Amino acid sequence: MMISVARSFIFLVFLSYILIRPGCAAQYNGTLELVHIMYRHGDRAPITLYSTDPNKDPSLWPNGLGQLTKLGKEMHYRLGRWLRKRYDGFVGERWLPDQVTVRSTDVDRTLMSAACNLAAFYRPNEPDMRFETDLPWLPTPIHTVPPGADKLLHVDEACPRIAFELERELQLPEVREVMEANKDLFLYLSNHTGDSISSIRSVDYLYDNIHIEMKYNLTVPEWAMKVLSRMKDVAAFSFKMAAMTLELKRLRAGPIIKEMNENMHQRTSNSSFLGRMFMYSAHDTTVAMLLQALGVYNGIPPPYASTVLVELHKIDGQQYVKMFLLNDTSTSSSMTLYPLVVPGCQALCPLHTWQALTAPVVPDDWSRECRDPSDSTFEFTPQTLAMLCVVVVLGVVLLVAMAYSIMQWWFIRPSYTYHAVPSTEP
Repeated sequence: MMISVARSFIFLVFLSYILIRPGCAAQYNGTLELVHIMYRHGDRAPITLYSTDPNKDPSLWPNGLGQLTKLGKEMHYRLGRWLRKRYDGFVGERWLPDQVTVRSTDVDRTLMSAACNLAAFYRPNEPDMRFETDLPWLPTPIHTVPPGADKLLHVDEACPRIAFELERELQLPEVREVMEANKDLFLYLSNHTGDSISSIRSVDYLYDNIHIEMKYNLTVPEWAMKVLSRMKDVAAFSFKMAAMTLELKRLRAGPIIKEMNENMHQRTSNSSFLGRMFMYSAHDTTVAMLLQALGVYNGIPPPYASTVLVELHKIDGQQYVKMFLLNDTSTSSSMTLYPLVVPGCQALCPLHTWQALTAPVVPDDWSRECRDPSDSTFEFTPQTLAMLCVVVVLGVVLLVAMAYSIMQWWFIRPSYTYHAVPSTEP
């Protein structure tokens, strides 16, 4: 009995090791079949500076506001090395077009982060793999589309209804409570920054600005230090607001979850499907919205280069989904994976269960749901066209019935004959 228990324990430990470290062998023979990777870009300069900011010297941010810093490049190069170690053997050292697909938002810092990541992931160690013997780097395609056409990662501009839903969100009791509790903070910050700070989102941008300047040992005014803790809490709440309602989860995170579902379906049902890795380079809000839609967001704004892994495994002929969060890439030793569990399932979640649990946040027709509710333009959908056809057919039938009734009445109507009245005159 004890031997049987010991064997079961050893098997479970071995299985857990495979699931956590799927790519350790030179020739991959584990359970992994497909992986989706979404990460935030690396460290960057502030996106904006407030009017009274004492750190406006352009030399402080030589690459420009919002751009990736040297530290940000290091973060993603380190992450790329970590991903190579994890998935080595599962994804080959040579890039193959059908094996790995990389998608980025059309923003400099996300494109550059993906490039730095891939420089490490596909670093050619052998000289014969290099196109220049003294350059240990291989070019790797990174796909992107302009914001207005992005219907996967940076979707707000392509979806008019999001702005409408964000306005509705402001009327939620929880949001109104936070707004009311911080009226004095908004006024205080407006007076000291010289800018209009009147929303939760504007506090987030200001806190981000000051937090970065503190990180780089720049001057931070005393007035800012006095309310830094309150600003941090409001900024954190702004990430919760990114997808607080079901509608926003469907519109903002639904497309990426739908693509993951479709890729996993293809991997399990189509033997010609060769895709193994799908990599998405995006933003803190993108990562937060994905985590919220999956029901696993911990309320902490995603740090630079934080990464979500959604893996498809095949064990004993059955498919399972395994998810992880890597939220610290500041050093190699700090890179620890944390399992994520979709509510209603377990760490090793059957694929069909995972798909059923995520179905409420996956729109059937995202473009139709994205229409601005104030847009009165009539839309021909298959449903409306079918209804129109039914109405037309019924109208024709009614007209035919009315014509038939009139004809029947005409033929069977009473016939009246007029006779001359005899004259009574002599």
